[in-house]
Amino acid sequence: MHVHWGGIAIAIIAAVLLGGVSGAIGRHYLNASVARPLPGATKVHALPMPTVGAGTEVTPAALPDHMLIQVPFTTQAPLNNWAQHQESCEAANLTMLYEYWNKNSDVVINANTADGMIRQIDSWKPQPDLNDTMLGQLAQQHFGYTYRILPNDPKVIAEQLSAGRPLLAEVRTHGLGNSHYPGYTNHFEQNGYSVPHFVTIIGYDSSGVWLNDPGISWGRGYHISYAQLTHAIDDLDQHHPALSQGQVLLLIAPEAAPKVRPGTI
Repeated sequence: MHVHWGGIAIAIIAAVLLGGVSGAIGRHYLNASVARPLPGATKVHALPMPTVGAGTEVTPAALPDHMLIQVPFTTQAPLNNWAQHQESCEAANLTMLYEYWNKNSDVVINANTADGMIRQIDSWKPQPDLNDTMLGQLAQQHFGYTYRILPNDPKVIAEQLSAGRPLLAEVRTHGLGNSHYPGYTNHFEQNGYSVPHFVTIIGYDSSGVWLNDPGISWGRGYHISYAQLTHAIDDLDQHHPALSQGQVLLLIAPEAAPKVRPGTI
């Protein structure tokens, strides 16, 4: 892969000066035409959340020991325009969820389509960085989805993913342990490099979770341990307490249509 180091240097300078959701990132284009589905992806019938009750407990006879959902991927800068999208991780995650719930079978979302959606969602944000509740409210207001704040727990993750419901986690980037983040080796978790961020949990197994991480081009479907996920959420709480809501995950999904009994209309 050919890397444009000049572009990376510019992005790093911009990130140090401006901060931002993805930190210092300059990346290559994702090529949707050659992207292949994640190996081992599971076909699952995605269930909207019921309108009655908490809508968060899923109790099949036995939860699968692993699950990996093929959620369409985009970076938060799909046209490689990272300087314009330093604060776009929320929008990128909502774009992935929107395409997933609308049954888009693309492995990687068309770059122009994704960029247009991300810009639109960014224009709706009340401030550059959102917490879990604010992001859920934004999805509810503009997409008609419902949301729940759930505990970060392997059983909860298994319950929701087995029902075909991806989850969001608000973290600090370098706390995820992905060495592809610029500055990971020599600026580990340094402000301006490691920043507030959202990722989408698309799978789980006995040891951890798979993520779609829009903050890096190498963010599609990588695996981290449960301990690493917990650390990344704690890292947000330590450095950005105003954004953190503790060890929680965010569920955003369509609301199931209420069942109407005959004769009740």
